[in-house]
Amino acid sequence: MHVFDNNGIELKAECSIGEEDGVYGLILESWGPGDRNKDYNIALDYIIERLVDSGVSQVVVYLASSLVRKHMHSLDERKIHPGEYFTLIGNSPRDIRLKMCGYQAYFSRTGRKEIPSGNRTKRILINVPGIYSDSFWASIIHGELSELSQPTDDESLLNMRVNKLIKKTLSQPEGSRKPVEVERLQKVYVRDPMVKAWILQQSKGICENCDKNAPFYLNDGSPYLEVHHVIPLSSGGADTTDNCVALCPNCHRELHYSKNAKELIEMLYVNINRLQK
Repeated sequence: MHVFDNNGIELKAECSIGEEDGVYGLILESWGPGDRNKDYNIALDYIIERLVDSGVSQVVVYLASSLVRKHMHSLDERKIHPGEYFTLIGNSPRDIRLKMCGYQAYFSRTGRKEIPSGNRTKRILINVPGIYSDSFWASIIHGELSELSQPTDDESLLNMRVNKLIKKTLSQPEGSRKPVEVERLQKVYVRDPMVKAWILQQSKGICENCDKNAPFYLNDGSPYLEVHHVIPLSSGGADTTDNCVALCPNCHRELHYSKNAKELIEMLYVNINRLQK
């Protein structure tokens, strides 16, 4: 996985969540060689900012490169900061990151050194004492996107999330093959806002059935189209990009109520390559 910026754009900063040598946390891969993980510093700024926003005031940071782990067997030896904890308060995320990276310069590939020099963007493991939650670290990695991408059965919340997501650069989401059913006064389905946003984004304001422009624009300037599940959720259809199309209101109603609905659906499968039965 990679760290995302606040616009939902994936940075060139590879990371992972898990446990190494008995310590659980976020592992940020090193920068280099060349452009590999070149957004290391930007990503670390976002990580620090989001940790602080989540109420975290101190962390423990260990060097985690394979060579350092091979030559320095003790975890305490690999802790980059002199105190028990590394504080995240009192300065800007950038200044905190510079201090954190400065400590890294006291380490070579095989051990600690007296004079700081060399690589300040090594592979590190960031531990928050008492935190053992993948979802917590996922929110740190993805930022606002983590919350916006959560599926929901609340139509107004779904549309609010979609309106924000559609303005971001999105990768094609996985969606859900079996959307969760929720019983209220009527049966509703938990929808993935990433799927709806991606479908609308890919349509570029053009109905995928009649190829005409959206009939009007919303207050925020986005074209109005409706996302339709080709195989209805109530019939076991998936809430995924290969079962959704963006339609103008007229075509949407036609697909639901026209006597030729079956033929229209077959044409969608012929004309739209991503759709799967």
